[in-house]
Amino acid sequence: MNRTAIIALILVAAAGLIFFAWQQYGQPQTSSGLQLGILFPFTGDAASYGVKGRHGVELATDDFNRSGECGRKLVPVYEDSAAQTETGLAGFQKLVSVDHTPAVIGDIVSSVTLAIAPTANRTQTVLLAPTASAPAITQAGPFIYRIWPSDLEEGKAIASYAMSRNYKRAAILYMNNDYGSAIRSIFSKVFAVGGRQVVSSQSYLQTEQDFRSALTKLQSTNPDVLYIAGYYADSAAIVRQARDLGLKMPILGATAIEDPQFLSMAGSAAEGVVYPLATGFDATSTDPHVASFVKEFKSQFGQTPGWVEAQAYDAVAVYCKASGTIKSAPTGPEIKAALDNFGTMHGVTGDIKFDENGDVVKPVRLRIIKNGKFTNLET
Repeated sequence: MNRTAIIALILVAAAGLIFFAWQQYGQPQTSSGLQLGILFPFTGDAASYGVKGRHGVELATDDFNRSGECGRKLVPVYEDSAAQTETGLAGFQKLVSVDHTPAVIGDIVSSVTLAIAPTANRTQTVLLAPTASAPAITQAGPFIYRIWPSDLEEGKAIASYAMSRNYKRAAILYMNNDYGSAIRSIFSKVFAVGGRQVVSSQSYLQTEQDFRSALTKLQSTNPDVLYIAGYYADSAAIVRQARDLGLKMPILGATAIEDPQFLSMAGSAAEGVVYPLATGFDATSTDPHVASFVKEFKSQFGQTPGWVEAQAYDAVAVYCKASGTIKSAPTGPEIKAALDNFGTMHGVTGDIKFDENGDVVKPVRLRIIKNGKFTNLET
């Protein structure tokens, strides 16, 4: 083999190695900007959350690309988790291995966030959850961050409310996933002291629609109050079926019910349901930052934003503040370092500051459905 042929073979091999390295480790810097992974449920029972979250991301992308706060043009890359662990993991792996995103905002639901956390840590991809709340996320790994408080706070708040109303016997229906199981556990632990009892605790699958048998069973335990630990669709079905069966006891819900579809699905049966809201967002706030966000959102989407939209917006804001301090195309470890030295950011959901576990701490408000509307509970 002559010298020219040898040199040609070396060049071809080198080109192959470069291409392989780019495929495996290439930076997400493209001619159009910096790619940011977004993993939300766009199909399935939690699809409403995903659509709302996408609106928040889109508005944030417009705002921060216009202001240049990200340091470069931001390009969201969307994948559907369907609020299912296997689907979510496949979407996350695609964002990391194909799109080479150094950070992913997701998921909205805790079960998917926990399922993808090991892969995020192994690949050193920052995972920033906008609304995932399961207590286990606190110890999910060094590359996992969230801007929503742990379920510990939500569960404590609604249990304390139940105690303040002098309820003695509580029945619980909870979705059998990380979210439902966690807040059920915290509620039970806080409530069942001083002579109070959880007289019935039944789980259900996310796909279930008929709860009459479970409701009839818990009715026989003579509870003072019913606590539903689930999402908006299943909670609406439970509330409606409970009232159809003639159950008169007060009903408590979870943060996840604050969605217009809960009101339309539950109808008049939703009246009087009390629930905690574990976010600092208030669309009626006079804070100039919040008022500007609400006005701009209404202009772009024709409706008032809720907590999902606000949390998604702030997740992008957090990412932009972190990546904006990095001169070159950021890597996962560089973004992590920026988040570990993040300080405090005043977002539309309140002040955001991470503790040593990547958690944020915010106060919990109590809300009630009154005259067919979500409103703050006057205590």
